[in-house]
Amino acid sequence: MSPSVGALRRASLVLLLAALIWGSMIPVLAALAEHYDNWLLSWSRYILGLPVLWLAVLLSKPPAAPPRPLQWGRLLRLGAAMTAFSVLYTFGVAHAHPATSAIVLMCGPIWATLLSRVMLGSTTPPGFFFTLVLVVAGGIVVVLGTPGRAPGSFGLQGGEGLLVIAQLCWSWYSIRAQQWLSDRGQIALSALTSTVASVLLGVVCAVVWALGGLVWPTRPPTPVEWGMVVWIGVLGVAVAVLLWNTGVSLVGVPVASLFANSAPVFAIGLAALMGREPSWLQVAGGFVVLGGIALHQIRQTRAARR
Repeated sequence: MSPSVGALRRASLVLLLAALIWGSMIPVLAALAEHYDNWLLSWSRYILGLPVLWLAVLLSKPPAAPPRPLQWGRLLRLGAAMTAFSVLYTFGVAHAHPATSAIVLMCGPIWATLLSRVMLGSTTPPGFFFTLVLVVAGGIVVVLGTPGRAPGSFGLQGGEGLLVIAQLCWSWYSIRAQQWLSDRGQIALSALTSTVASVLLGVVCAVVWALGGLVWPTRPPTPVEWGMVVWIGVLGVAVAVLLWNTGVSLVGVPVASLFANSAPVFAIGLAALMGREPSWLQVAGGFVVLGGIALHQIRQTRAARR
């Protein structure tokens, strides 16, 4: 069943907001990573986001029908998928060239589409694959146009496969969370799964610390750094995950993944506001990404009105 016009509009809004938040995190995380351990940053993001999610649960209207009893095995698997995504993403980025890893991440809608076909037997709306080509190609152009990138600097370094698996974990989580927990509402769904993921990620950090792979900060964060940490936790996890799950519930994982590819475009815009002028290739690639998404939404809206 095709989503209604109202659902398409809501999905466009929440998914673009999620992409905007994730795009803003790129320069913020890059700045924090210069002084703080990536493992601590990943864990702190979840910890700081949890109070916001659970406060939203308390303030939100409960579901009209009583939800099914929680199955803790399923909840554990959902949290494990989120944790696997975080761990594999960290290692993948660390063991891949930045440009190569960015291109692999731009292919996320491809993996999401394939996984949805395998798990759900879902079909894609008319024109989806044309949009998919536009969005992925535009994203790659954005990466290729990065100022200061050395020509011919690509090369496989071993982390690329981890990034693909990380994206498959996130898509699997997105699909199963809607199947298993959507009757509790998107806020409770996001809070429950993020809580389990934060506990599991805390265990991972403890193991990394025991093995000597975690570096504690040598000085307390400055007020600006505290603000940046709160930003990536409250917005990057609590708000963005909630927006993502809401969008997925409306249009599915493959279409939602198209919107996720606009995050680097927003990052470029924010960087431009901070005085970093983008290259013409980045601007052109950004127009292709956003244009592809716009064309898809126009096509879907027309189909919903018939």
